[in-house]
Amino acid sequence: MIDLIRKVSGHYDLGELRTAQRVGRGFVNENWILETTSGRYFLKRRHPELRNPTIICAQHALNMHLRQSGFPAPAILPSKSGETLLVLNNEYFEIQEYIEGSPYQDTNEKHFQAAALTLGFYHACIYGFTPHPHCDLGALYSPSIVDDNLTSLTDLLELERDPALIPVLQQLESHAADLALHFSKHHELPCLFIHGDYHVGNLLFQGDRIVGVVDYDKACWQPRVVELAEALIHFAAPCPGHFKHLVYPGFLDWDKFATFLRYYSYGVGLDEKDPIRLAWIPQLDSGKERVVSCKDIFLSEKEACALPDYIRCIWLSVSLKRLMEKESKPAAVSEELRELLDLADWSAVNGQQMIETICAVLETATGPNLEE
Repeated sequence: MIDLIRKVSGHYDLGELRTAQRVGRGFVNENWILETTSGRYFLKRRHPELRNPTIICAQHALNMHLRQSGFPAPAILPSKSGETLLVLNNEYFEIQEYIEGSPYQDTNEKHFQAAALTLGFYHACIYGFTPHPHCDLGALYSPSIVDDNLTSLTDLLELERDPALIPVLQQLESHAADLALHFSKHHELPCLFIHGDYHVGNLLFQGDRIVGVVDYDKACWQPRVVELAEALIHFAAPCPGHFKHLVYPGFLDWDKFATFLRYYSYGVGLDEKDPIRLAWIPQLDSGKERVVSCKDIFLSEKEACALPDYIRCIWLSVSLKRLMEKESKPAAVSEELRELLDLADWSAVNGQQMIETICAVLETATGPNLEE
């Protein structure tokens, strides 16, 4: 692999390669930190399933757009031929600038606020940015996916043979049917070129400030509420949680839920020269002005109503898929399904409170106090 890396780096003006270190960040692509005579760089070797050149080029265009908007995305370096995507022996490579930063700290409230603020600013930056049509991958989450995953899991592990599980399976089927009814009302939700993988592992900090948001390999055209639902599930969950078997730690924490939404709204409303933005997000290109009013991109009532349903749908579809991948024993699956049913029940019961919380936050979101 080192010989291959040396060949790849030879297509760039990076100087002489000194060291190459494999990094664990990233569960799909193969990533390396390169040390050369001119500095440090981040090399990505694309996984075979992520080698669609049309989508990659759209993602690179997104990266350029973000940097021009002052968003802390890493620069993708052009090769000597001027291309940001290097294809070598049917392998796909790209090299980015290396961003020096520390990881997200769960106990640091400023990190939590910055994560929400930066997601809002990301959505503001990409409002109006239209990718190639092939980046519309269809629904990432839907009631039909929940239903298919539940059927596949039942067939795979022959769960219907356990009489004690029949009521649990039936209740999960009812959740899928209820979601189908709700989703039928969620038409024409605003879509954006979402990051697609916005979580703590892709945020880099210097102190309390985010200096890098990385890994745009899953960026695609989706309803904006999909990414916000994913982020709330990730950032507003209790830490540590009370679930023992699911990938999700537990129900959402109401204080975190409201706080994340509030700072997300601040991020949407920040303009290029806003002192709040300059205090939280590094300015990469101060010459750009926003041409879209933030009023155009605040969460709508339609999105507020859809958000709880997306949260429940994500919880169900992802959890069921993970259960199939784990190949757990039937006894363990029984406990996991009961926890999943608790999670689904909670989201259904508290859906209206989520909507009311969202609406209350949007009515009062004016800007954070930096002295907090």
